Amino acid sequence: MEKLLARYVDAFERYDLESLTSLLHEDATLSMPPYPLWLRGHEDICGWLVGTGCGCEGSKLVPVRANGAPAFGQYRRPDGPGAPRRPWALQVLEISDGRITGLNSFLDTARLFPLFGLPLELPGES
Repeated sequence: MEKLLARYVDAFERYDLESLTSLLHEDATLSMPPYPLWLRGHEDICGWLVGTGCGCEGSKLVPVRANGAPAFGQYRRPDGPGAPRRPWALQVLEISDGRITGLNSFLDTARLFPLFGLPLELPGES
C-alpha cells in the first residue's frame, strides 16, 4: 500500500491526471462533504478535476491516518506562487485490492486539521 500512496501523492501534486486515474478502481468515487458532490468512475472524476476542481492543481499533501485509513491534509496556495499554502481539505482514501476506490475530501479544515496535528499553514515555496 505504501507504493500506491507514494504514487498517489506524486500524481496529485504534479496534477498528472492520467497517472492519478490509473491508480483508481474503475468504479472509484469522489465526494466532498458537505457539498452534495458525488462522482463515480474515471471519466467523471477526471472531468471534474480539469473543470471545477482545477483549483487543486499545485496542492501539497501531508500524510496522516483517519479512522485507520490513509489520509492527507491538502493545502492549496490561494495567493499565488511563493505564497503560503492554506488548508483546503482532509482527503481520506478508501483502498481495496491495491486500487483506490474512494476519494473523500472533508472541507471543515478549521476543525479537522488541529485534530490530526496538521498545521494551519505551510510556508511559501517556489
